[in-house]
Amino acid sequence: MNKLKFIRKALALITCTAISLGIAASFPKLTNDGSTAEAARTIGEIQEQRKANAEKIAALEEKIGGLEGEKNYEKQQQAYLEEQIDIIQENINLLNAELEAIKADITATETNITNLDADIVNQQTAIDENIELFKKRLCTMYMSSNDTSASIVLGSSSFYDMMSRVHMINRIAEYDDKLIDELVTKIESLEQSKADLEREKLNLSMKLDEQNKRKEEKDAEIAVLNEKMQYTQTEIDRLAREQAELERDKADVEAEQAALAAEEEAWYAEIKRQQEEAQRLWEEEQKRLQQQQQQQQNNNAGGSTSSAPSGPTYVPVTPSQSGFAWPAPGFSYISSYYGPRWGRNHNGIDVGDIGIMGGTCVASQSGKVIGVVNSCTHNFAKNYSCGCGNGYGNYVLISHDGTYSTIYAHMTSAWVSVGDYVQQGQAIGSIGCTGHSTGAHLHFEIRVNGVAQNPLNYVGP
Repeated sequence: MNKLKFIRKALALITCTAISLGIAASFPKLTNDGSTAEAARTIGEIQEQRKANAEKIAALEEKIGGLEGEKNYEKQQQAYLEEQIDIIQENINLLNAELEAIKADITATETNITNLDADIVNQQTAIDENIELFKKRLCTMYMSSNDTSASIVLGSSSFYDMMSRVHMINRIAEYDDKLIDELVTKIESLEQSKADLEREKLNLSMKLDEQNKRKEEKDAEIAVLNEKMQYTQTEIDRLAREQAELERDKADVEAEQAALAAEEEAWYAEIKRQQEEAQRLWEEEQKRLQQQQQQQQNNNAGGSTSSAPSGPTYVPVTPSQSGFAWPAPGFSYISSYYGPRWGRNHNGIDVGDIGIMGGTCVASQSGKVIGVVNSCTHNFAKNYSCGCGNGYGNYVLISHDGTYSTIYAHMTSAWVSVGDYVQQGQAIGSIGCTGHSTGAHLHFEIRVNGVAQNPLNYVGP
Protein backbone atom coordinates (compact mmCIF):
# COMPACT_ATOMS: atom_id res chain seq x y z
CA MET A 1 0.00 0.00 0.00
CA ASN A 2 2.85 2.40 0.76
CA LYS A 3 4.28 1.69 -2.70
CA LEU A 4 0.92 2.39 -4.36
CA LYS A 5 0.62 5.64 -2.43
CA PHE A 6 4.11 6.62 -3.56
CA ILE A 7 3.24 5.88 -7.21
CA ARG A 8 0.02 7.87 -6.88
CA LYS A 9 1.94 10.84 -5.45
CA ALA A 10 4.46 10.63 -8.29
CA LEU A 11 1.72 10.56 -10.90
CA ALA A 12 -0.07 13.43 -9.15
CA LEU A 13 3.13 15.47 -9.36
CA ILE A 14 3.53 14.65 -13.08
CA THR A 15 -0.10 15.42 -13.87
CA CYS A 16 0.02 18.66 -11.90
CA THR A 17 3.12 19.65 -13.84
CA ALA A 18 1.37 18.95 -17.16
CA ILE A 19 -1.72 20.83 -16.05
CA SER A 20 0.41 23.72 -14.85
CA LEU A 21 2.01 23.87 -18.29
CA GLY A 22 -1.45 23.91 -19.87
CA ILE A 23 -2.68 26.61 -17.48
CA ALA A 24 0.45 28.68 -18.09
CA ALA A 25 -0.17 28.42 -21.81
CA SER A 26 -3.68 29.77 -21.33
CA PHE A 27 -2.54 33.01 -19.64
CA PRO A 28 -1.87 36.15 -21.78
CA LYS A 29 1.56 36.14 -23.35
CA LEU A 30 3.83 39.16 -23.42
CA THR A 31 4.86 40.42 -26.86
CA ASN A 32 8.19 42.07 -27.66
CA ASP A 33 6.74 45.53 -27.06
CA GLY A 34 5.38 44.56 -23.66
CA SER A 35 1.72 44.35 -24.71
CA THR A 36 -0.38 41.27 -24.01
CA ALA A 37 -1.45 38.99 -26.86
CA GLU A 38 -4.82 37.24 -26.94
CA ALA A 39 -5.10 34.48 -24.33
CA ALA A 40 -4.86 30.94 -25.64
CA ARG A 41 -8.10 28.98 -25.49
CA THR A 42 -8.80 25.77 -23.65
CA ILE A 43 -9.96 22.66 -25.54
CA GLY A 44 -13.49 23.20 -24.24
CA GLU A 45 -13.51 26.78 -25.50
CA ILE A 46 -12.10 25.67 -28.85
CA GLN A 47 -14.75 22.98 -29.22
CA GLU A 48 -17.53 25.41 -28.25
CA GLN A 49 -16.20 27.94 -30.77
CA ARG A 50 -16.00 25.25 -33.47
CA LYS A 51 -19.59 24.25 -32.72
CA ALA A 52 -20.70 27.90 -32.93
CA ASN A 53 -18.76 28.29 -36.19
CA ALA A 54 -20.38 25.16 -37.64
CA GLU A 55 -23.78 26.67 -36.84
CA LYS A 56 -22.70 29.95 -38.46
CA ILE A 57 -21.53 28.10 -41.59
CA ALA A 58 -24.83 26.20 -41.78
CA ALA A 59 -26.79 29.46 -41.39
CA LEU A 60 -24.66 31.19 -44.03
CA GLU A 61 -25.10 28.26 -46.43
CA GLU A 62 -28.87 28.43 -45.88
CA LYS A 63 -28.88 32.17 -46.61
CA ILE A 64 -26.67 31.67 -49.67
CA GLY A 65 -29.05 28.97 -50.93
CA GLY A 66 -32.01 31.29 -50.36
CA LEU A 67 -30.33 34.09 -52.31
CA GLU A 68 -29.51 31.65 -55.11
CA GLY A 69 -33.18 30.71 -55.28
CA GLU A 70 -34.17 34.39 -55.48
CA LYS A 71 -31.58 34.95 -58.21
CA ASN A 72 -32.96 32.02 -60.20
CA TYR A 73 -36.49 33.44 -59.84
CA GLU A 74 -35.36 36.86 -61.07
CA LYS A 75 -33.53 35.24 -63.98
CA GLN A 76 -36.70 33.34 -64.91
CA GLN A 77 -38.62 36.62 -64.79
CA GLN A 78 -35.96 38.19 -66.95
CA ALA A 79 -36.18 35.39 -69.51
CA TYR A 80 -39.98 35.80 -69.58
CA LEU A 81 -39.63 39.57 -70.10
CA GLU A 82 -37.06 39.05 -72.86
CA GLU A 83 -39.50 36.71 -74.61
CA GLN A 84 -42.26 39.32 -74.34
CA ILE A 85 -39.93 42.05 -75.62
CA ASP A 86 -38.93 39.89 -78.58
CA ILE A 87 -42.58 39.27 -79.49
CA ILE A 88 -43.51 42.96 -79.19
CA GLN A 89 -40.40 43.98 -81.12
CA GLU A 90 -41.41 41.59 -83.88
CA ASN A 91 -44.87 43.23 -83.92
CA ILE A 92 -43.21 46.64 -84.09
CA ASN A 93 -41.11 45.47 -87.03
CA LEU A 94 -44.29 44.35 -88.80
CA LEU A 95 -45.94 47.70 -87.99
CA ASN A 96 -42.90 49.53 -89.35
CA ALA A 97 -43.16 47.51 -92.56
CA GLU A 98 -46.87 48.38 -92.80
CA LEU A 99 -46.11 52.03 -92.13
CA GLU A 100 -43.52 52.06 -94.89
CA ALA A 101 -46.01 50.40 -97.26
CA ILE A 102 -48.72 52.94 -96.34
CA LYS A 103 -46.29 55.82 -96.79
CA ALA A 104 -45.34 54.42 -100.20
CA ASP A 105 -49.05 54.16 -101.11
CA ILE A 106 -49.62 57.73 -99.95
CA THR A 107 -46.66 58.92 -102.02
CA ALA A 108 -47.97 57.02 -105.08
CA THR A 109 -51.46 58.46 -104.53
CA GLU A 110 -50.10 61.97 -104.21
CA THR A 111 -48.16 61.43 -107.45
CA ASN A 112 -51.32 60.17 -109.16
CA ILE A 113 -53.26 63.18 -107.88
CA THR A 114 -50.57 65.52 -109.21
CA ASN A 115 -50.67 63.75 -112.58
CA LEU A 116 -54.46 63.95 -112.69
CA ASP A 117 -54.29 67.64 -111.88
CA ALA A 118 -51.95 68.06 -114.83
CA ASP A 119 -54.27 65.99 -117.07
CA ILE A 120 -57.27 68.03 -116.02
CA VAL A 121 -55.40 71.25 -116.79
CA ASN A 122 -54.36 69.85 -120.17
CA GLN A 123 -57.90 68.73 -120.99
CA GLN A 124 -59.31 72.04 -119.94
CA THR A 125 -56.77 73.76 -122.14
CA ALA A 126 -57.79 71.52 -125.07
CA ILE A 127 -61.46 72.38 -124.51
CA ASP A 128 -60.63 76.03 -124.40
CA GLU A 129 -58.63 75.73 -127.62
CA ASN A 130 -61.42 73.84 -129.40
CA ILE A 131 -63.96 76.39 -128.28
CA GLU A 132 -61.77 79.17 -129.59
CA LEU A 133 -61.34 77.33 -132.88
CA PHE A 134 -65.08 76.80 -133.13
CA LYS A 135 -65.59 80.48 -132.48
CA LYS A 136 -63.15 81.36 -135.22
CA ARG A 137 -64.93 79.10 -137.72
CA LEU A 138 -68.25 80.61 -136.91
CA CYS A 139 -66.79 84.04 -137.26
CA THR A 140 -65.31 83.18 -140.65
CA MET A 141 -68.58 81.70 -141.81
CA TYR A 142 -70.40 84.77 -140.66
CA MET A 143 -67.97 87.13 -142.39
CA SER A 144 -68.13 85.19 -145.65
CA SER A 145 -71.99 84.92 -145.84
CA ASN A 146 -75.09 86.95 -145.36
CA ASP A 147 -75.38 85.69 -141.92
CA THR A 148 -78.57 83.80 -142.69
CA SER A 149 -79.50 80.35 -143.76
CA ALA A 150 -81.30 81.89 -146.74
CA SER A 151 -78.08 83.40 -147.93
CA ILE A 152 -76.48 79.96 -147.74
CA VAL A 153 -79.34 78.63 -149.94
CA LEU A 154 -79.42 81.56 -152.30
CA GLY A 155 -75.69 81.62 -152.59
CA SER A 156 -75.61 78.04 -153.66
CA SER A 157 -75.10 77.40 -157.36
CA SER A 158 -77.29 74.38 -157.25
CA PHE A 159 -79.45 72.35 -154.92
CA TYR A 160 -76.65 69.91 -154.51
CA ASP A 161 -74.33 72.73 -153.54
CA MET A 162 -76.89 74.02 -151.10
CA MET A 163 -77.25 70.60 -149.44
CA SER A 164 -73.53 70.23 -149.34
CA ARG A 165 -73.15 73.55 -147.50
CA VAL A 166 -75.87 72.80 -145.02
CA HIS A 167 -74.48 69.33 -144.38
CA MET A 168 -70.96 70.72 -143.91
CA ILE A 169 -72.15 73.28 -141.38
CA ASN A 170 -74.02 70.60 -139.46
CA ARG A 171 -71.04 68.28 -139.57
CA ILE A 172 -68.75 70.96 -138.20
CA ALA A 173 -71.21 71.73 -135.46
CA GLU A 174 -71.63 68.02 -134.60
CA TYR A 175 -67.88 67.47 -134.56
CA ASP A 176 -67.30 70.39 -132.26
CA ASP A 177 -70.13 69.28 -129.99
CA LYS A 178 -68.80 65.74 -129.87
CA LEU A 179 -65.26 66.95 -129.24
CA ILE A 180 -66.37 69.20 -126.44
CA ASP A 181 -68.57 66.46 -124.95
CA GLU A 182 -65.66 64.02 -124.96
CA LEU A 183 -63.38 66.58 -123.36
CA VAL A 184 -65.99 67.41 -120.74
CA THR A 185 -66.58 63.72 -120.08
CA LYS A 186 -62.86 63.17 -119.76
CA ILE A 187 -62.53 66.10 -117.38
CA GLU A 188 -65.40 64.76 -115.31
CA SER A 189 -63.72 61.32 -115.26
CA LEU A 190 -60.45 62.89 -114.23
CA GLU A 191 -62.19 64.90 -111.55
CA GLN A 192 -63.88 61.70 -110.30
CA SER A 193 -60.53 59.88 -110.29
CA LYS A 194 -58.99 62.76 -108.42
CA ALA A 195 -61.80 62.67 -105.88
CA ASP A 196 -61.33 58.92 -105.50
CA LEU A 197 -57.59 59.40 -105.02
CA GLU A 198 -58.21 62.13 -102.49
CA ARG A 199 -60.47 59.77 -100.55
CA GLU A 200 -57.89 57.02 -100.83
CA LYS A 201 -55.21 59.41 -99.62
CA LEU A 202 -57.42 60.39 -96.69
CA ASN A 203 -58.00 56.72 -95.83
CA LEU A 204 -54.31 56.03 -96.07
CA SER A 205 -53.54 59.02 -93.85
CA MET A 206 -56.05 57.78 -91.28
CA LYS A 207 -54.57 54.30 -91.49
CA LEU A 208 -51.10 55.79 -91.10
CA ASP A 209 -52.22 57.65 -87.97
CA GLU A 210 -53.75 54.46 -86.61
CA GLN A 211 -50.60 52.45 -87.27
CA ASN A 212 -48.47 55.17 -85.69
CA LYS A 213 -50.65 55.02 -82.58
CA ARG A 214 -50.30 51.24 -82.47
CA LYS A 215 -46.53 51.60 -82.82
CA GLU A 216 -46.47 54.17 -79.99
CA GLU A 217 -48.44 51.73 -77.83
CA LYS A 218 -45.98 48.93 -78.59
CA ASP A 219 -43.06 51.26 -77.91
CA ALA A 220 -44.67 52.12 -74.55
CA GLU A 221 -45.08 48.40 -73.77
CA ILE A 222 -41.44 47.78 -74.57
CA ALA A 223 -40.46 50.74 -72.38
CA VAL A 224 -42.41 49.23 -69.46
CA LEU A 225 -40.88 45.80 -70.06
CA ASN A 226 -37.39 47.30 -70.30
CA GLU A 227 -38.03 49.07 -67.00
CA LYS A 228 -39.05 45.75 -65.44
CA MET A 229 -35.99 44.15 -67.03
CA GLN A 230 -33.79 46.82 -65.47
CA TYR A 231 -35.43 46.19 -62.09
CA THR A 232 -34.83 42.45 -62.32
CA GLN A 233 -31.20 43.06 -63.32
CA THR A 234 -30.82 45.43 -60.37
CA GLU A 235 -32.23 42.74 -58.09
CA ILE A 236 -29.92 40.09 -59.56
CA ASP A 237 -26.92 42.39 -59.05
CA ARG A 238 -28.00 43.13 -55.47
CA LEU A 239 -28.51 39.44 -54.69
CA ALA A 240 -25.16 38.62 -56.26
CA ARG A 241 -23.46 41.22 -54.05
CA GLU A 242 -25.17 39.87 -50.93
CA GLN A 243 -24.26 36.33 -51.97
CA ALA A 244 -20.64 37.35 -52.49
CA GLU A 245 -20.57 38.98 -49.03
CA LEU A 246 -22.03 35.83 -47.47
CA GLU A 247 -19.50 33.70 -49.34
CA ARG A 248 -16.71 35.90 -47.95
CA ASP A 249 -18.17 35.59 -44.44
CA LYS A 250 -18.43 31.83 -44.88
CA ALA A 251 -14.81 31.67 -46.09
CA ASP A 252 -13.71 33.70 -43.04
CA VAL A 253 -15.58 31.38 -40.67
CA GLU A 254 -14.22 28.31 -42.46
CA ALA A 255 -10.70 29.71 -42.17
CA GLU A 256 -11.27 30.31 -38.46
CA GLN A 257 -12.70 26.79 -38.20
CA ALA A 258 -9.58 25.35 -39.82
CA ALA A 259 -7.39 27.37 -37.45
CA LEU A 260 -9.43 26.12 -34.47
CA ALA A 261 -9.08 22.53 -35.71
CA ALA A 262 -5.34 22.98 -35.95
CA GLU A 263 -5.27 24.56 -32.49
CA GLU A 264 -7.36 21.70 -31.07
CA GLU A 265 -5.10 19.17 -32.73
CA ALA A 266 -2.09 20.91 -31.22
CA TRP A 267 -3.79 20.76 -27.81
CA TYR A 268 -4.44 17.04 -28.15
CA ALA A 269 -0.89 16.49 -29.37
CA GLU A 270 0.42 18.31 -26.32
CA ILE A 271 -1.90 16.39 -24.00
CA LYS A 272 -0.85 13.15 -25.62
CA ARG A 273 2.79 14.10 -25.23
CA GLN A 274 2.26 14.98 -21.57
CA GLN A 275 0.28 11.78 -21.00
CA GLU A 276 2.97 9.71 -22.67
CA GLU A 277 5.58 11.45 -20.59
CA ALA A 278 3.55 10.80 -17.46
CA GLN A 279 3.05 7.20 -18.53
CA ARG A 280 6.77 6.82 -19.18
CA LEU A 281 7.64 8.23 -15.79
CA TRP A 282 5.01 6.07 -14.16
CA GLU A 283 6.29 2.98 -15.93
CA GLU A 284 9.83 3.82 -14.90
CA GLU A 285 8.69 4.26 -11.34
CA GLN A 286 6.62 1.08 -11.58
CA LYS A 287 9.63 -0.77 -12.98
CA ARG A 288 11.83 0.59 -10.24
CA LEU A 289 9.30 -0.45 -7.63
CA GLN A 290 8.95 -3.86 -9.25
CA GLN A 291 12.68 -4.27 -9.26
CA GLN A 292 12.75 -3.20 -5.66
CA GLN A 293 9.92 -5.59 -4.86
CA GLN A 294 11.64 -8.36 -6.86
CA GLN A 295 14.83 -7.74 -5.01
CA GLN A 296 13.00 -7.84 -1.71
CA GLN A 297 11.18 -11.00 -2.75
CA ASN A 298 14.42 -12.56 -3.92
CA ASN A 299 15.89 -11.70 -0.60
CA ASN A 300 12.89 -13.42 0.98
CA ALA A 301 13.45 -16.45 -1.35
CA GLY A 302 10.81 -15.96 -4.04
CA GLY A 303 8.06 -13.72 -5.35
CA SER A 304 5.96 -12.83 -8.33
CA THR A 305 7.20 -10.87 -11.31
CA SER A 306 3.75 -9.65 -12.29
CA SER A 307 2.91 -5.93 -12.24
CA ALA A 308 -0.31 -6.84 -10.46
CA PRO A 309 -0.28 -7.40 -6.69
CA SER A 310 0.99 -10.85 -5.74
CA GLY A 311 -2.28 -11.52 -3.96
CA PRO A 312 -5.68 -9.91 -3.51
CA THR A 313 -5.35 -6.39 -2.18
CA TYR A 314 -8.24 -4.74 -0.35
CA VAL A 315 -8.99 -1.10 0.25
CA PRO A 316 -11.25 -0.13 3.12
CA VAL A 317 -14.56 1.05 1.62
CA THR A 318 -17.90 2.11 3.09
CA PRO A 319 -20.93 0.71 1.24
CA SER A 320 -23.85 3.02 0.61
CA GLN A 321 -27.43 2.18 1.56
CA SER A 322 -27.74 0.43 -1.82
CA GLY A 323 -24.89 -1.88 -0.88
CA PHE A 324 -22.46 -0.51 -3.51
CA ALA A 325 -19.15 1.23 -2.73
CA TRP A 326 -17.24 4.01 -4.51
CA PRO A 327 -14.98 2.28 -7.11
CA ALA A 328 -12.08 4.77 -7.03
CA PRO A 329 -11.06 5.35 -3.41
CA GLY A 330 -9.22 8.61 -2.89
CA PHE A 331 -10.61 10.21 -6.07
CA SER A 332 -13.90 12.08 -6.04
CA TYR A 333 -14.00 14.45 -9.04
CA ILE A 334 -16.63 13.49 -11.62
CA SER A 335 -15.58 14.79 -15.04
CA SER A 336 -18.65 13.53 -16.93
CA TYR A 337 -22.05 12.50 -15.60
CA TYR A 338 -24.64 9.94 -16.67
CA GLY A 339 -26.98 11.14 -19.45
CA PRO A 340 -26.98 12.60 -22.97
CA ARG A 341 -23.54 13.41 -24.33
CA TRP A 342 -22.19 13.93 -27.86
CA GLY A 343 -25.45 12.90 -29.50
CA ARG A 344 -26.01 9.72 -27.48
CA ASN A 345 -26.40 8.55 -23.88
CA HIS A 346 -23.39 8.34 -21.59
CA ASN A 347 -24.21 5.13 -19.67
CA GLY A 348 -22.01 5.79 -16.66
CA ILE A 349 -19.92 8.36 -14.82
CA ASP A 350 -16.29 9.33 -15.41
CA VAL A 351 -14.15 9.71 -12.31
CA GLY A 352 -11.17 11.86 -13.15
CA ASP A 353 -8.90 13.63 -10.72
CA ILE A 354 -5.36 14.90 -10.36
CA GLY A 355 -3.00 11.94 -10.17
CA ILE A 356 -5.63 9.36 -11.02
CA MET A 357 -3.39 7.70 -13.64
CA GLY A 358 -2.31 4.43 -12.08
CA GLY A 359 -4.76 4.77 -9.19
CA THR A 360 -6.40 1.67 -7.77
CA CYS A 361 -9.85 0.57 -8.95
CA VAL A 362 -11.84 -1.64 -6.54
CA ALA A 363 -14.92 -3.84 -6.87
CA SER A 364 -17.99 -1.80 -5.95
CA GLN A 365 -19.69 -4.94 -4.67
CA SER A 366 -18.78 -8.59 -4.30
CA GLY A 367 -19.43 -10.70 -7.36
CA LYS A 368 -18.09 -12.91 -10.13
CA VAL A 369 -15.89 -11.57 -12.94
CA ILE A 370 -17.67 -12.40 -16.22
CA GLY A 371 -15.73 -10.22 -18.63
CA VAL A 372 -12.17 -8.90 -18.94
CA VAL A 373 -10.21 -7.14 -21.69
CA ASN A 374 -6.56 -6.62 -20.81
CA SER A 375 -4.85 -6.31 -24.20
CA CYS A 376 -5.10 -2.58 -25.01
CA THR A 377 -1.72 -0.87 -25.13
CA HIS A 378 -3.01 2.57 -26.19
CA ASN A 379 -2.78 4.07 -22.74
CA PHE A 380 -2.74 7.76 -23.65
CA ALA A 381 -5.20 10.63 -24.25
CA LYS A 382 -6.98 10.67 -27.63
CA ASN A 383 -10.19 12.03 -29.11
CA TYR A 384 -10.86 8.90 -31.11
CA SER A 385 -11.48 5.23 -30.44
CA CYS A 386 -8.47 2.94 -30.81
CA GLY A 387 -10.92 0.05 -31.28
CA CYS A 388 -9.96 -1.81 -28.11
CA GLY A 389 -12.79 -3.21 -25.99
CA ASN A 390 -15.44 -1.45 -28.14
CA GLY A 391 -14.08 1.88 -26.89
CA TYR A 392 -13.79 0.76 -23.26
CA GLY A 393 -10.14 -0.20 -23.64
CA ASN A 394 -9.07 -2.48 -20.79
CA TYR A 395 -12.07 -3.19 -18.61
CA VAL A 396 -13.58 -5.55 -16.03
CA LEU A 397 -17.23 -6.70 -15.96
CA ILE A 398 -18.56 -8.11 -12.68
CA SER A 399 -21.93 -9.81 -12.12
CA HIS A 400 -23.59 -9.39 -8.71
CA ASP A 401 -26.23 -12.06 -7.95
CA GLY A 402 -27.34 -12.16 -11.61
CA THR A 403 -29.40 -8.93 -11.39
CA TYR A 404 -26.81 -6.22 -10.96
CA SER A 405 -23.58 -5.86 -12.88
CA THR A 406 -20.79 -3.25 -12.88
CA ILE A 407 -18.26 -2.19 -15.50
CA TYR A 408 -14.85 -0.57 -14.85
CA ALA A 409 -13.32 0.81 -18.07
CA HIS A 410 -10.19 2.54 -19.50
CA MET A 411 -7.87 0.72 -17.09
CA THR A 412 -4.13 0.63 -17.56
CA SER A 413 -4.36 -3.07 -16.70
CA ALA A 414 -6.81 -5.49 -15.09
CA TRP A 415 -5.64 -7.60 -12.14
CA VAL A 416 -8.41 -10.21 -12.24
CA SER A 417 -9.55 -12.85 -14.71
CA VAL A 418 -12.87 -14.21 -15.92
CA GLY A 419 -14.28 -16.62 -13.35
CA ASP A 420 -12.62 -14.92 -10.37
CA TYR A 421 -14.85 -14.15 -7.42
CA VAL A 422 -13.95 -10.75 -5.96
CA GLN A 423 -14.88 -9.16 -2.68
CA GLN A 424 -16.18 -5.62 -2.20
CA GLY A 425 -13.19 -3.27 -1.96
CA GLN A 426 -10.82 -5.73 -3.65
CA ALA A 427 -8.37 -4.09 -6.07
CA ILE A 428 -9.22 -5.28 -9.58
CA GLY A 429 -6.93 -3.05 -11.68
CA SER A 430 -5.16 0.26 -12.15
CA ILE A 431 -6.92 3.33 -13.60
CA GLY A 432 -5.60 4.52 -16.96
CA CYS A 433 -6.44 6.02 -20.35
CA THR A 434 -6.98 3.08 -22.73
CA GLY A 435 -9.74 2.90 -25.38
CA HIS A 436 -11.65 6.01 -26.43
CA SER A 437 -10.43 8.29 -23.66
CA THR A 438 -9.40 11.94 -23.80
CA GLY A 439 -7.65 11.74 -20.44
CA ALA A 440 -6.94 9.41 -17.53
CA HIS A 441 -10.17 8.48 -15.73
CA LEU A 442 -12.31 5.55 -14.59
CA HIS A 443 -15.55 4.95 -16.48
CA PHE A 444 -17.98 3.24 -14.06
CA GLU A 445 -21.38 1.74 -14.88
CA ILE A 446 -24.10 0.01 -12.89
CA ARG A 447 -26.61 -2.09 -14.81
CA VAL A 448 -29.85 -3.73 -13.69
CA ASN A 449 -30.77 -6.73 -15.82
CA GLY A 450 -28.42 -5.37 -18.45
CA VAL A 451 -29.93 -1.87 -18.52
CA ALA A 452 -27.62 1.01 -17.60
CA GLN A 453 -28.62 3.08 -14.56
CA ASN A 454 -27.33 6.33 -13.10
CA PRO A 455 -24.51 5.17 -10.79
CA LEU A 456 -25.03 8.18 -8.53
CA ASN A 457 -28.37 6.65 -7.50
CA TYR A 458 -26.32 3.84 -5.90
CA VAL A 459 -22.95 5.30 -4.93
CA GLY A 460 -21.31 8.60 -4.08
CA PRO A 461 -17.70 9.76 -3.61
